[in-house]
Amino acid sequence: MRGVPRKICGMTVTGFVLGVWFVGAAWGQSRVDGSRAGMGHSSSWQRWKRTKARLSERGLSVGGWVQMDGSSVAAGGQPNADGFIGQYLVDLAATVDTNKLMHWPGGTLTVEGQTHSGSNILDRQFHAFQDPDNMDAPPGTWLAQLMYQQNLLHEKLQAQAGRMYVDSRFLTVPYGGNFVSLDFSSDGSISTFVLPTYPKGAWGGDVTVAPVKGLSFAGGIYNNHSTELPYDPGGNLLITEEAWDSQWHGRPYRLQVGGWRDTGQFKRFAGGTVHHASGLYVVASDKLWQPRGNSRRGVGMFFQYGSAPASVAALHHHVGAGVVWDGALRARPKDEMGLAFSDGLLTKQSTFTHGFENEVEVYYQFDLGHGLTVQPDVELWQHPGGGGTPNTVLGLVRAMYSF
Repeated sequence: MRGVPRKICGMTVTGFVLGVWFVGAAWGQSRVDGSRAGMGHSSSWQRWKRTKARLSERGLSVGGWVQMDGSSVAAGGQPNADGFIGQYLVDLAATVDTNKLMHWPGGTLTVEGQTHSGSNILDRQFHAFQDPDNMDAPPGTWLAQLMYQQNLLHEKLQAQAGRMYVDSRFLTVPYGGNFVSLDFSSDGSISTFVLPTYPKGAWGGDVTVAPVKGLSFAGGIYNNHSTELPYDPGGNLLITEEAWDSQWHGRPYRLQVGGWRDTGQFKRFAGGTVHHASGLYVVASDKLWQPRGNSRRGVGMFFQYGSAPASVAALHHHVGAGVVWDGALRARPKDEMGLAFSDGLLTKQSTFTHGFENEVEVYYQFDLGHGLTVQPDVELWQHPGGGGTPNTVLGLVRAMYSF
């Protein structure tokens, strides 16, 4: 493996294996029955659950999760790509309910921190504009969120301010959250250009008004940009979204239409700069089928479209669609499987060899209970990065433990 010392690669594999062991051990501990309690000794897991419940009753909710991804290039990839990459992300969060704690109704304060091991598919296996792993990040520990939210007028008005990931409020993709690729949990044309999302949040605020049931209008302003942009354009990101929620024959559907404008100064591919950029996006989702009397199982779908100016954005149009089946097997109602396709159109004003970058992803997520899921995943890439990298097949396994 050129480019990365064998010792470091060995440490990465060892660390990943140890991490999987840790998750398995913690999950196993969570399954300990009450036999120890009967002998006068309570397990640490049971003590943690009781402590969490007591804190929640007083207005403080605490928790977190550990996520570990392993990836291997089965075909294609960049020259001398690493055969295996293991990476982990740890997330810890605390939320204060101001009503329970100080009798101030409608308020919540959230503090969230994250730490990442630093291995990166984009650097060590192959380059792509639409990130193959939404957990990719440089090594480090950072403040993910520090945010206060206030609900007013019986939750018809909601305002929040602080540091946050903007795609937790805008451009959310129902049924897209468990895909490993970033394409399907956010929009590629915006997240690779201006959207301040993981691992780089933004300070700002937004307001959502819901005048009637099923209809909402939201607008926000933020002062940061995507980590995918190789320079800082300055300025602020303004974004608005209108959303409609309803049901058809008892099955929920949702339509989101949004627009954004950034006041920064952006570098044009043809030379010079432009003093703003703007674009549109649409997200539609629908529950196609569900068994009678069981809303947890069923088949859902989503469609997404986003745009950015071709003069300054490498990926200027993005279209994605996917299908997710919850509980495909009756004996395993909490398992999930998904299939999705993404097409990113690359600007003709740059020097790309190809004019598009496509991806297909398929996964099956096993819910093993007590907060543990394991998810085998395969991604097929056509023209990754729009350059000379050959078509690539990437195999992944994601393990996640929530506590």
